[in-house]
Amino acid sequence: MKFNRTTKQAITRDIYKVCDGEQTKEIIGEYHPTSTWQPEDILKTVSEACLQKTSLEDLCESQKNPSVDTVQKRINELELDQIDQLINGWINDQVGRLHFHGNTHLTISVDFHQQPYYGDPFPERVIGMKRKKGTNYCICFLLVSITTDKIRCPINTKLVTKTEYSDKVGLLAKTWFILPKSFLIKRVYLDRWFCEDPIIEFLEYRGLEYVIAAKRVKSVKTSLAEVRACVEQLATLSDVDLEDKFALGQWCRKRGLDTFKVRDILLKKRGTPTTLVATFVRVRTHNRDPARRWSYTLYLYVTNCRVSTRYVVKLYSKRWIIETDIRCIGTFKAVTNSTNPQLRSLLFGLAVLLDVLWIVYSTFTARLHDSVGDTFINPSYIPIK
Repeated sequence: MKFNRTTKQAITRDIYKVCDGEQTKEIIGEYHPTSTWQPEDILKTVSEACLQKTSLEDLCESQKNPSVDTVQKRINELELDQIDQLINGWINDQVGRLHFHGNTHLTISVDFHQQPYYGDPFPERVIGMKRKKGTNYCICFLLVSITTDKIRCPINTKLVTKTEYSDKVGLLAKTWFILPKSFLIKRVYLDRWFCEDPIIEFLEYRGLEYVIAAKRVKSVKTSLAEVRACVEQLATLSDVDLEDKFALGQWCRKRGLDTFKVRDILLKKRGTPTTLVATFVRVRTHNRDPARRWSYTLYLYVTNCRVSTRYVVKLYSKRWIIETDIRCIGTFKAVTNSTNPQLRSLLFGLAVLLDVLWIVYSTFTARLHDSVGDTFINPSYIPIK
């Protein structure tokens, strides 16, 4: 992620402004009058660690900053709900600077970001995961991001508990009702983790279009077997080697048999009917043989979008924008040895906020270049709207 010094100064000024804002003081409150460091000082120190992408412990060694113990003690006084409210209030204020037309229907993506955890595995905020970086546990954050056309921007983040992680539809519903009311959301992209009948029922109830990577339950496997049998039967008549997945996939692409739609699929026996889309996608393998480096595999999606099967695949490809968001958020993430969930949540939220500010200024700078040519105008002095 690259931005010039002027933009970095503007982002720093804005992050300090939200730390001094009335919303911050209302949620956090004032410390004791004799306290050396006030709430805004603590938040500015944590923000500076995110801006410099350095260790909070190293930054607090300076005499101009509060000590690490002071930072952790003050942040530990907050509840996690307060931190979520604070962070999402900041994010919504900054996203509001991006002007959307009143009739614009937005598309959002939802995904999880897992941070390895090395402390006590029994707290409610610690979730099990596949082995990664020497641990089986993580702190999990939910991230909601706009993925409409050329605009990509996180709009909500939340630290997820074990109970919320297991109750998927409850977590999605709770997140949905705290999204900005001014956004008209039309479509949602979700990964395989959300492919369950209660999630589909909730999205149908809200009148939303969705594209979800299909989980291979019994009904999906049955439909997939029928699709494969149909393709292999036709390929046999054309003398195609069925063992060569690459040759079979190429033959399907040339004959227009690479996408299939199966209607009225039930993920449960008494579930909500949905549509399954199966498509042959070219993928790169780990085989060192150049002749076998590429292959074709069937990707599966469930959707209620009334579009062509090829366009469903194109729509779902936009979900990878949220993966880009997660990687960009890592650019602003500070390092800490603390296992305190309040501090970890605040650090991640500030990293998301910095990513949002970078997107805001990058978008505005691009608009200025489009309108005035090569003349550069400092975006910090002109409102976005």
